[in-house]
Amino acid sequence: MRVLVLNPPSTQAKNVVRDTLYGCWCKGRRIGGLNPPPLNLVSVATVVRDAGHETRFWDAAIEGHTLADVVNEAEGFDAVITSTSTMTFREDASVLEAIREKNPDVLTFIFGSQSTYMSESAVNHHGVDIAVRREPEFIIRDVLDAYTDYDSEAWRGIKGITIKSKRFDPESETIVNPDYPYIEPLDLIPIPDRGMFPKNIDYFLPIVKRMPYTTMITSRGCPALCAFCTAPTFHGKQARTNSAERIIEELEQIVALGYKEIFFRDETFTAYKERNWKVCEAILERNLDLTWICNARVDMIDKETMALMKRAGCHYIKFGVESGDQRILDNIRKGTLVEQAINTFGWAHEVGVDTHAHFMIGNPGDSAETVEKTIEHAIRIDATTASFAISTPYPGTPMFDEVAKLNPDIADGSQSELSGVHHQAFYTETYCDLTPEQIKKYQVKAYRAFYLRPTYLARWIGRMRSIDEFRRLTLAGSNVLGFAIQGTG
Repeated sequence: MRVLVLNPPSTQAKNVVRDTLYGCWCKGRRIGGLNPPPLNLVSVATVVRDAGHETRFWDAAIEGHTLADVVNEAEGFDAVITSTSTMTFREDASVLEAIREKNPDVLTFIFGSQSTYMSESAVNHHGVDIAVRREPEFIIRDVLDAYTDYDSEAWRGIKGITIKSKRFDPESETIVNPDYPYIEPLDLIPIPDRGMFPKNIDYFLPIVKRMPYTTMITSRGCPALCAFCTAPTFHGKQARTNSAERIIEELEQIVALGYKEIFFRDETFTAYKERNWKVCEAILERNLDLTWICNARVDMIDKETMALMKRAGCHYIKFGVESGDQRILDNIRKGTLVEQAINTFGWAHEVGVDTHAHFMIGNPGDSAETVEKTIEHAIRIDATTASFAISTPYPGTPMFDEVAKLNPDIADGSQSELSGVHHQAFYTETYCDLTPEQIKKYQVKAYRAFYLRPTYLARWIGRMRSIDEFRRLTLAGSNVLGFAIQGTG
């Protein structure tokens, strides 16, 4: 089959951050113009191509193409695959519907969070044939291998998919097949072919030191069970990792392709200490010319490991801090202590590693007092950068389930569209003592309090060592400071 793996354009945001298996998780403006490579889509494209299908990955979003361009280009394909999430589902499904209007025989796939948690409602959309649940690579491969036409039986029993018994008929029976087994070991998934990314276009991440950069995923899942996160239900409660040997193989391949920096997009890269020590030691022993960034939890790293990571090229660690009030941390099942954040950011200052602190406002139980404590906490730990999102209940999380019990009109959650993600409250009144208007005001206050400190601004001006760094930090700063000053996102 001729297969198009598509990163679709959006009319709601210039840069849609769609680099995880869940699909989109934010607009890039709020975090400094972030526009990362959608490695999840390339991973699917690599598996499908290796199975013998004529496959094209097309990042129509970063290349600036319109919906009309996509519809015309997709006309000659037998199947179109895209990722989707709660906040992009309506627009993504409409893109697929427009493709189908010109190419009625095309088979359409979606994967990601909305496809996993709301698969039955997803396939009621005229643009969607197959909703793939959880990990997509082998499921999509198996369907394409077996598919002859929609009514054939060979593919319809494949695990991990939700379909309609009759195509184009929303009243027909919905078929929800059993889940596909989790992929284990993860080394079974081939290294994504980064040669599929568009040439002469640089994906952007403001905290990257060296270009070009790429992303890499070395595990699926997270040891934690936070109430606001979909990872445990999407990837399973038992986290799975690539072997150190496989990671080193991919690192060497990345260096050979000319990349200078990596952002490890694992939920919690630092959770796997023994493996990571092997990787760091291999980077040093093989003199791999790489700098890198990773995600961490404040309770899953120590100073000794942080120092080794820095020697091996790590210069930035991103932490989910979430709140400065212990009761709120307990409410969202974060599993960390306020004091652990203080200690961990203190180690980072001592070791010389930059940090990002992610906070949420409007968490279950949040009040004016607890949000003020969060703002004070952000200033106290003094991360290099910080973000303050509005807590949002998404399908697949305990928070969403609790809201749905009290407010069934939340339905599939897709009213929380990309245009308002992270800066408009969504059903927070169900579990929070603040009104949506108060949450918005506190979000703006948090950005102003953190970023408009004279000492903070002076520090960043002093960091600029080159024209490239000046341009990168100016772009990132204009986005963040514009929100802090104007209060619009």
